[in-house]
Amino acid sequence: MPPVGTTGHAPGVPSLPPQGSPHGDEAERELSELIDAIGGAARVGGPFVYAPNGNVNAGSVHGGQRIHNGSVNGGHAPRQGRVREGPIPEAEVRAAEFGFARPDWFDEALRMLERGPLFLAGRAGTGRRTTALNLLRASCGKEAPLRALDSVVELDRWQPTDALARGYLMDGLFPSRPLRPGVLGHVRELLEGVRARMVIVLPDDVDLLRRLEQDLHVTPMMCVPPPPAMVFGSYFEAVVEDRWERERLLSALEGRHDLGDLLAPELVPADVVELVTAIVAADGDPEALGDLEARLGYRAEQEVPDLVARLRGDPDALAFLLAACVFEGLDHRLVREEADRLLTLSQGRLAAMLPGTGVEGDGKTERPNPEFAFRHSLTELLHAVRAVRQERRIHTAGVYAHSVEAIAFVRHRQAEAVLRYVWREYGRLSELLVEWLRQVDRTDELAAAAGRFMGNAAKWGGGRRALRHIEALAGSERVNSRLIAANALGIAAQDPVLVAEVRYRLDGWSRAAGSQRRTTVAYACGSEFGISRPDLALRLLRTLLLSVRDRSTGEGVDGDDQVLAAVRVAIMSLFQAGHEAQVFGRLVAWLEEGRCDTDQVLALFAHVLRSPQWFLRRLAAWDPDATAIVDMTRRSLNSDEVFETTCPELLGWAERGQWDDLARRAVEKLFAALAGAMRRGEFRLFVELQERGTDGWAGQYAARTALDRWRSGERWEAA
Repeated sequence: MPPVGTTGHAPGVPSLPPQGSPHGDEAERELSELIDAIGGAARVGGPFVYAPNGNVNAGSVHGGQRIHNGSVNGGHAPRQGRVREGPIPEAEVRAAEFGFARPDWFDEALRMLERGPLFLAGRAGTGRRTTALNLLRASCGKEAPLRALDSVVELDRWQPTDALARGYLMDGLFPSRPLRPGVLGHVRELLEGVRARMVIVLPDDVDLLRRLEQDLHVTPMMCVPPPPAMVFGSYFEAVVEDRWERERLLSALEGRHDLGDLLAPELVPADVVELVTAIVAADGDPEALGDLEARLGYRAEQEVPDLVARLRGDPDALAFLLAACVFEGLDHRLVREEADRLLTLSQGRLAAMLPGTGVEGDGKTERPNPEFAFRHSLTELLHAVRAVRQERRIHTAGVYAHSVEAIAFVRHRQAEAVLRYVWREYGRLSELLVEWLRQVDRTDELAAAAGRFMGNAAKWGGGRRALRHIEALAGSERVNSRLIAANALGIAAQDPVLVAEVRYRLDGWSRAAGSQRRTTVAYACGSEFGISRPDLALRLLRTLLLSVRDRSTGEGVDGDDQVLAAVRVAIMSLFQAGHEAQVFGRLVAWLEEGRCDTDQVLALFAHVLRSPQWFLRRLAAWDPDATAIVDMTRRSLNSDEVFETTCPELLGWAERGQWDDLARRAVEKLFAALAGAMRRGEFRLFVELQERGTDGWAGQYAARTALDRWRSGERWEAA
């Protein structure tokens, strides 16, 4: 995060859209807030501690320096989305290798993988994807690049596009296009031609596996995880390397739990990881560990029917249960407000008993009053749904700090279990839940939670109308509804059956006449869906930019401003998620092809300069991308529309060069290149640097020399 200088602009803190925009809903939101709302991989804003001539961590700090502290919001770190289409980041592969326990069939699977595509099947939680990545790494080599393929890829038309890739992980097979022997042979030849391997991950679907055996004469490898004790030992040793420290942590179990009983044979690796995490988090404190057996999430599913049945006669508790399930982890006040609103919307639909038909006074007309202000206390509601109010914590993410006392269930993953059960078992309730969440308050954390539920509901329901409730949100006039839809589409696309429909709808919406659905497409490109499929996301964003240019006059202006703001959010989210090279490469390509509006593309480039580390590394090393970065920077500075966005970012880099050697080397080389052909934009940048900068800023010499040469008549371009 670049520090803030006397330029008056924080490189990491985006500016607001122009005031007076006809779409005030978006205009009131900062870029960082929108990235948060769609679940972007990085956080742009945050608190700053200003310490001129102060002392921080016993180290003297001089001048206009600042220290940026990340959020302490309960450990919600920037998420690392799994790539489902495109290059698999090395970080994801390393995470799969971390603490991996090899099952006894691993070597046999390696031998099968060498003969052609390996079909790896298993139920959820057994570690199919983790095992697949380890198989590919073991077969292809430690440094071999790996790629992910979505389930909608048609293998009969597929061609390896990356000459360096040596391993492919395909996330499921699309049911309506079953593989044929000829297609499988074609894929096998392609893989042999490029000396690559492929693992196709499949669900534990008896019919699908039977068809593969009958049609292709292949036997899928079943992903049977190692014994829980083996998984526990391997993962525990990876997390805590010191043997004495492991013994100290396990001492918290003494007298309360038997580790052998906790490691029941039916546990899958995901459950074992949850157990290890709980033991490590307790830090050897028996009180912090608590009733470990009651906390484990894999026991929640079997108790949900009894829980719902017990609350059937209590509409208050039912409403609170559903609200806590959707918004688990949020402040108890938000959860209580949403539960109240749900109860009001229900109009008796959450009550087990219908109103009686007797006359007034005979006792049969009484029923719970949804307007009653003192229905239940928070303590009673928490006790009824087996949840707790966590200790007060201070959240510093956002414009200002605020306190949070989050709602959390005693048993992990109870929320998901309850929602899945009621969605499947009570059809009329689903309509009420959709109506309730469609009107959720304009709060980013509420929108993200509602989006997760809407996406999971599409997977739980299935059928031809699985995305109906999401489509209604995508076309809404409310920005929050579109953000919910974007999150929901990313969750729904994790289902190999639904992903084709999600892609089809996004492609159609990107060409829609109205701005609402096009805006939703842009937000989806910056959410989990796009981050996992960067190539597809960037193609859709290009379509949106072309549509904006086509509708740049007349009635389309207002809507286009909305779409452009959402595209900017998506580009920033993709860039910060680790797809820097792809994003920058596409911006350069869009500019060269000339079909997109030049200033719009340059504005996108200027905004990604707010995440400078990728640019600084390439400029400092002067690698092949450096020339293109200089050219894009030059064009942005010489655009009257984009200069005011580009210049402050570059001045922030120059100030950062006071204490960051990488930034200093990068800025010196960039400014020297810019000074080689100084025009109006470079001239204005150097004047700004001379007026605002101090002697310690990077690039001072290049700027001063260029201005002196111009003043002496050696450079006339700026005139």
